Amino acid sequence: MTNTLFRFSSTSEVRWRDLDAMGHVNNVVYFTYQEQARIHYLRELELLPEDAGNIGFILAEASCQFKSPLKLGERVTVYIRVSEIRNSSFVFEYRLEGAQERLVATARSTQVCYDYQNQRSIPLPDEWREVVIAYEPNL
Repeated sequence: MTNTLFRFSSTSEVRWRDLDAMGHVNNVVYFTYQEQARIHYLRELELLPEDAGNIGFILAEASCQFKSPLKLGERVTVYIRVSEIRNSSFVFEYRLEGAQERLVATARSTQVCYDYQNQRSIPLPDEWREVVIAYEPNL
């Protein structure tokens, strides 16, 4: 069941290197799937330029609730959306599905807008905020 709150998704195939000794996807790999979907999302909205300069995002917080294991060769679809915009950060929500739209995990992360030159968080640029609000009708 695809949640209608999510307009964007990214799909990957589970690789041999993703597995742990028990033959299913290791828990830390779920964060890699989320990161890849997040990068695709930000590129889709043109918020991740090729030359980002000194301004970008840092991961401030991440959590994941595991629901069902993923196996080798299975396709994992990561649905992602911005669920909250704060002064200097975005909160992302994720829904990860395996074969037959089986829920395998739900997750959240917070990305903070960051000035790398000055080593500090900064307010989100207005144009970034406007792009996300225009894309996310449920904000």
